[in-house]
Amino acid sequence: MFLKFETGQSKQPPSHIWLRYHFGMWGTLRVNELKTISNSTLYRARYIQDPKPRVVLTFERGDFLAFYGCSVQQIDSPPILDDRTDVLQDSFNIGKSISFLRQEKPVCYLLLNQSHFAGVKNIVKNEALYSARIHPMQMGTSLSAEKALELVKAARNFAKTWVEDGTAYSPMGTLNIYCKKTCLLGHKVQRDMLGYGDFTRITYWCSLCQSTVPSSEFEAALQLPWTSGEKNPDVVDGSPNLPTAKKYPMVVLTETGPGSKIYA
Repeated sequence: MFLKFETGQSKQPPSHIWLRYHFGMWGTLRVNELKTISNSTLYRARYIQDPKPRVVLTFERGDFLAFYGCSVQQIDSPPILDDRTDVLQDSFNIGKSISFLRQEKPVCYLLLNQSHFAGVKNIVKNEALYSARIHPMQMGTSLSAEKALELVKAARNFAKTWVEDGTAYSPMGTLNIYCKKTCLLGHKVQRDMLGYGDFTRITYWCSLCQSTVPSSEFEAALQLPWTSGEKNPDVVDGSPNLPTAKKYPMVVLTETGPGSKIYA
């Protein structure tokens, strides 16, 4: 969210201040109401005191806006928005997004680039990669055009379903991989900080489902179309065809104080 404020005396030309509010995964906005333990199931489970707002904006008539769980940054001006990069828009440029994905960088890193996949955040990334049966650290250069298209469609479909069916604290009734201990087929789910640079995030994946040609059992569980018998260009001798020329670091969650941890 971008908000513009005007400052200065009445006899002087006003100056503008832009603030950018990023709500992340759990940020919320309350109108003329403060969060309390009694009106928030999430906070009732995690805290013993009423949550404190990050920012409160008050207005002349007594109305106010309370922002929770968000980051606030002063910027010179808001970015120019392009519907062709928004995965929720019908005008989303699928062809351009496919070309962007096929770089020599991990797909879990590329998917979070908001200049090309606006609206794809960490949960969407995890679920889309699982649906498309792609390992998070697979290089984009190893994706065929068909596989990249499958990943783009999976990300768009999940993001749209989230918007249509989600709630403030439960994005969908059922998640397939994110925060799960086992996948749809009962395999143990792996969890680590994966990515590169600013786009390193907590990632969940199944080392079995997301490393080999999907089985008919996996296809039925996800109810996604797949033509059996076709050669998968991303798999060689039963193993993912991943470039090894470039390695990317993994970052581990670190404890900064008693009971506190750094999360992406």
